[in-house]
Amino acid sequence: MRLTTIRVTRDRTAAARVDKKHLTLLPHRDVGALIASGPDWAERAAAHGGEQLPLHAATTAEPLLTPARVIRAGPNYPTRTRELNQQRPPVPSVSITRPHTTAGARATVPLPTPHAPCRRMEWGVELGVVVSRHAHRIPTAAALRHIAGYVVINHLRVLDDSEEPSDSRSAPPARPARSVLLIGPVLVTPDQLPPGGRGLTLTAALDGRPVQKANTSELYFDVATLTAHASTVTTLRPGDLITTGTPGGTLGRPPAPGQNLNAAIKGLGDIDTGFTAAGAPGTCT
Repeated sequence: MRLTTIRVTRDRTAAARVDKKHLTLLPHRDVGALIASGPDWAERAAAHGGEQLPLHAATTAEPLLTPARVIRAGPNYPTRTRELNQQRPPVPSVSITRPHTTAGARATVPLPTPHAPCRRMEWGVELGVVVSRHAHRIPTAAALRHIAGYVVINHLRVLDDSEEPSDSRSAPPARPARSVLLIGPVLVTPDQLPPGGRGLTLTAALDGRPVQKANTSELYFDVATLTAHASTVTTLRPGDLITTGTPGGTLGRPPAPGQNLNAAIKGLGDIDTGFTAAGAPGTCT
């Protein structure tokens, strides 16, 4: 099953099931609210026969308008650890964050304080894992039973020069960075993909030029291992979003106003983002 969130009116959104040629609206404001509505959410979503809209007539939003929490993995691809001059981590590293804002798969994003000499931007395509039910200290063998589905993620964060990339884990940032969490275009339930989302190709391109390419089979810690470990750090809740880490290729390659960024995962779709200038360049203090 493929699920998304659409904008019905300017002030109203709704979760929707993606059928062959139309969308079936569901009685929840977004996919996150649907997942949090009870353990039988998937059965209800599959059986619902409500209002329908043609696919071409719908304006989609991010599937999770407000994730319960974002649980970010540290370096989890060989190309990323090489890029950061690090060794393979002995155990998964996760942190709990909250983005300043979220956006969908077709968005235009103003770049915060663009091109200030003391600012850097980190970004990268990631496989996102949405939690389906409460989980605390679960074994790896049971972890995949706690997953609602998978989404494409691109987390844009602006850092000061004094801050390390957020997945380097060498030191916590001095203060929160401005961030935009891009999510989309759909949530795909596990029955539609290989177990644990394994074997999926991730790509990212700036203005059509390839910047990242990897496969989820290259993850140091696969989805089951990462989910089980996250459940030892915090009690997972329905609607939590686990981001599994980005491959190398983006360090020192910030998007600029006027550019287009496409982040894609085979089987899940793509996030296509345009950038504008937010205003005059900031100054270092």
